[in-house]
Amino acid sequence: MDSAKAALRRVMKARIAALDAAYDKAAGEGIVRRLTAHPAWAAADSVFCYVGRRGEIDTRPLLRAALEAGKTLAVPLCMGPGVMQARAVRSLEELAPAGPYGIPEPPAGAPEVPPQRLALCVLPCLAAAPDGTRLGYGGGYYDRFLPLACNAVKIALCRAVLLEPVLPRECHDVRADFVLTEDALYACKGGG
Repeated sequence: MDSAKAALRRVMKARIAALDAAYDKAAGEGIVRRLTAHPAWAAADSVFCYVGRRGEIDTRPLLRAALEAGKTLAVPLCMGPGVMQARAVRSLEELAPAGPYGIPEPPAGAPEVPPQRLALCVLPCLAAAPDGTRLGYGGGYYDRFLPLACNAVKIALCRAVLLEPVLPRECHDVRADFVLTEDALYACKGGG
């Protein structure tokens, strides 16, 4: 299964790299609009969201929207291989230019937000399936973290052109509760 996932990751990364810039920008903006209109966003007092990097949905508008709405905003801080924590930020300017993997991160001294206190987790993926299965980057960070965020609604952001009917899933892979594209919202039965 690992070799199949690795091959699929290579395919999806190539598809992402080949995306038309205008489509990519419009898809990202559509996803942000749809997420901020979702009832889980309105109800959430705390949001855990990745900081989008090249090739991912630009989440900075979501991060700003969370801060402007007075929500507790937490972003990932990599603690070691496969381990991350949710750390609170009050401003995007607090983010260091690039932590491991070239991802902007909060400072090490930023306060930790206990995962069980998170109301909404916004998840990255290379691809997703309508059943909530995500194809991540292979580090297992989210699959280890998400079971701790037991009270959070988990929403994966995926461009519609990267939505696959079925993706390989192992027993440790945590599914999203919802998959959100610029065109549709998929409610995933039995997420987790």
